[in-house]
Amino acid sequence: MNQKRNDRKDIHDSTTEFFLKVVQKEKNKKEKENAPMENLSSTTMKTLDTFGRFYNYLNQLLDKILSSRVTIMLLSFVIAAVLFYNIAGQDIIASPTSGVTIENVSVSIEGLDDSLEITNDIPDSVTVGLIGSSLDIYSTTLLANYEVYVDLTGYEEGSYTVDLRSRDFNEDLTVMLVPNTLDITLEEKVSQDFNLTYTFINEDQLDSKYSVSVESLSLDTVTVRASETTLGKIAKVAACIDVSYKSEAFDQTCTIKAFDSNNEELDVEISPSTVEVSCNVASYSKTVPIELSFTGEVANGYQISNYTLSQSEVTIYGLQEEIDGIDSIEVNVDVSDLNSSTTFEDIALNKENGINKFSSDTITVSVEIEKVVSKKLDNIEITVLNNSENYKVSFVGESGTATVSLTGSEERIDALSADNVTVTIDIDGLSTGTHQVKVSALVDDDKVSIELLSSETVTITIERN
Repeated sequence: MNQKRNDRKDIHDSTTEFFLKVVQKEKNKKEKENAPMENLSSTTMKTLDTFGRFYNYLNQLLDKILSSRVTIMLLSFVIAAVLFYNIAGQDIIASPTSGVTIENVSVSIEGLDDSLEITNDIPDSVTVGLIGSSLDIYSTTLLANYEVYVDLTGYEEGSYTVDLRSRDFNEDLTVMLVPNTLDITLEEKVSQDFNLTYTFINEDQLDSKYSVSVESLSLDTVTVRASETTLGKIAKVAACIDVSYKSEAFDQTCTIKAFDSNNEELDVEISPSTVEVSCNVASYSKTVPIELSFTGEVANGYQISNYTLSQSEVTIYGLQEEIDGIDSIEVNVDVSDLNSSTTFEDIALNKENGINKFSSDTITVSVEIEKVVSKKLDNIEITVLNNSENYKVSFVGESGTATVSLTGSEERIDALSADNVTVTIDIDGLSTGTHQVKVSALVDDDKVSIELLSSETVTITIERN
């Protein structure tokens, strides 16, 4: 019995052990299968952690860089150098020799004796050509510390052709000046006295309701020193009175300047150079019409058919007692030799004495020019005027007719005939007998001119009926 129990026990132990081995085997299998996933997850986490620490390090590094002014300047220099190389550096390196022109390089005058003046027009700038290495050209144009000049040391009165010179260009560059010489005329300066007048400046900053009048100048004449050529160009020598924002009487120390006929300032020496002025400010004004006056004659075969003004009136300012008598303002337009319609801009109004200011200093005038033709009309009957006594009037040796010429635009001339023309004699105050009287001719179109081709006088006999 005991032997059977022992046998059963051994069988039971063997079965349990087998079952436990199977379970352990399955467990080991699952552990092997799960191991790669756990290893992969662990690797990913380590990578992310490493990247995060590197990102934080970069942020901290950038913060330190941007917080330092020196570091920022160094970084900017590096970036600029890279950009320069990309944009221009490759060309400079690739083109060791090249050429360039520099426009409008100013010309300075050196060594001119104070007693002399340059009286002819000379250019104030020239063109400079440079040939050499691209790097030298680039540095020269970048620094721009070069000069072009004329040395007049030792020159006397006369006319000369003077070489232009240059300095402070890179010595490795070939420098060419265009032009490379200047024609210069030198004249001795002389002194001449001029009457002193005045001119207002900054009038656009004076309230339009005010006008300024000059009460007194501390000087009547000044001495101007310049060449005779320049002295001959002087149209006026004037104290420049600043009237900006003036609303009441004022005194002022004014600079004296010389001006030519175009109101351009001339470079002269004036002694004294300033003057004391006393001015009054008034608010009286009036508006008057603008009257146009033509000077000169249009080209032969043409005439003025019409004209228009940009404005027909202007407001004048000044003391009441001085401008009350001014009823109109004249503007002159030179139409000499015109043969086509023309617009004249900035035509100055004639400023009469007593006027301190205009509401507008200039106007625009448009002039229409048309080609003219002429037509001859014969046998125009002469009409007797003012025959109040009903005399019998006979023409001695004359037919009692006249010949005229009409001149105007082709359109107007074609529309006219003898019916539009009147030729007359006037016997007002004449008694019986023989008389020589003047013949007058008129046309009923004021845009057409008429000329009497036959005799301007005729002989008549007056008899009682």
